[in-house]
Amino acid sequence: MQKTTFTLSEAADLLRCHKETLRRAILDGTLQAARLGRGYRISRIDLQRFWTERGGGELFDRFEPATDAEEASKKADSTARKKGKKDAGPHQLTLPLS
Repeated sequence: MQKTTFTLSEAADLLRCHKETLRRAILDGTLQAARLGRGYRISRIDLQRFWTERGGGELFDRFEPATDAEEASKKADSTARKKGKKDAGPHQLTLPLS
C-alpha cells in the first residue's frame, strides 16, 4: 500500500536529514505540514515539493503499484462485467425546484 502521509521522523529518515531541520522548515513556512497533537504529519506531495525545490530529484516512483483498494475495485468491476451486470447508478434524478 502506498503511504500518503509521514511523521516528522519518517520524513527525516526518508530525506536523510535531522528532524529539527524539517521542524525549522515547517516553522518558517517552506514545508507544509499538519499539526496533529504534539507532532506533525507531512503529505507525500508536500514532501516531494520541498525536496525538489531544494534541488533533489524524484523522491518517489511516479508509477507505483496500485493500492489494495484499487486492485479490489478493478477486480469487482471486471467480475460484474463478466456476469453481465450493469453498474449501479442513481435510480432517480431530482432537479432543484425554482
